[in-house]
Amino acid sequence: MTKRYLVLVLAVLIGLFMVSCSDPEEDDVTAPGAPVNLTYDENLSVDGKVYISWTAPSDDDVESYNVYRNEGSGDFTQINSVTRPEYEDLNLDYTITYNYKVTAVDDSGNESPFSNMTSVMPFNQARPASPENLEVKAYNLVESFILEVKLTWNANGEGDFDHYKIYRSASSPSFQADPSTLLDSTTDTSYPDQDVEPGIKYYYKLRAVDRGGLDSDPTFSKSDTPLEIPVLVRPIDDAGNTSLTPTFEWTHVQEAVKYKIVLRTSPNDGNIWTSEIAATGASTLSITYPSNATTALIPNDTRYWWFIAAYSQEDGDINAYSEDTTFKTQ
Repeated sequence: MTKRYLVLVLAVLIGLFMVSCSDPEEDDVTAPGAPVNLTYDENLSVDGKVYISWTAPSDDDVESYNVYRNEGSGDFTQINSVTRPEYEDLNLDYTITYNYKVTAVDDSGNESPFSNMTSVMPFNQARPASPENLEVKAYNLVESFILEVKLTWNANGEGDFDHYKIYRSASSPSFQADPSTLLDSTTDTSYPDQDVEPGIKYYYKLRAVDRGGLDSDPTFSKSDTPLEIPVLVRPIDDAGNTSLTPTFEWTHVQEAVKYKIVLRTSPNDGNIWTSEIAATGASTLSITYPSNATTALIPNDTRYWWFIAAYSQEDGDINAYSEDTTFKTQ
């Protein structure tokens, strides 16, 4: 009898020990209560965004919330998980009614039933900002087969941004950015305008457009001109008996603000002298090779090549090159 009693006591003690060592959370299979009072803030649910909030259940072990959405119909799909009883949904369409529900999840992974549903179609309230830092640079690089005006600008940061409209005029910087001057649309932050002609000054403006169809104010106009090719006057065509300090002359092209002369010992490299000269009102410009140049011209019937690079902006890239030509020193 005593032996049986001792065995029974030992079994009870072992059972109590096992219960005390178990993790009560491992046995938690009870879902928390559903969130309530799910609603949206109409003042914050604008411009491609929806802001929703809800009241948390009273359970003290709620760890997160699952946010579900459908687009007017069909099954609800989880779109995110958050730790606070609020959520901002971004990059939404203005023609769709979005339905939302949320659930609570406890620290054992149990998920509550759905909350109530709230529905909202985002309202397009604010126009996008005007694009910033528009830059316009023209190129007429014959040897590279490039004739274009290149536009670049900073990207807009609106969540409901859709595209940019590009406007152009060949007559005035104060032109109206309207359908009559619309050149093209793009989602990029650069645009090569290749429908251009040398010698014509082109003016550009941009607008940003959001997904609701609202346009920004236009940018201020920026302009540039694909320059015509400067023509070399002298010395040209393998001219002989040229002085060791020759004078170089070329035609001025409209809208050029400065030039750079390049003197070489071969058609493609071997630069021995470069110099810049500002454009003037003269129809031709000239510069004389200095007698005190670091690299003196070598006599004895030596051939040299030279060409002119033209700029349409003081701090811009080379816009156009002349052809190169040769001469021989005396």
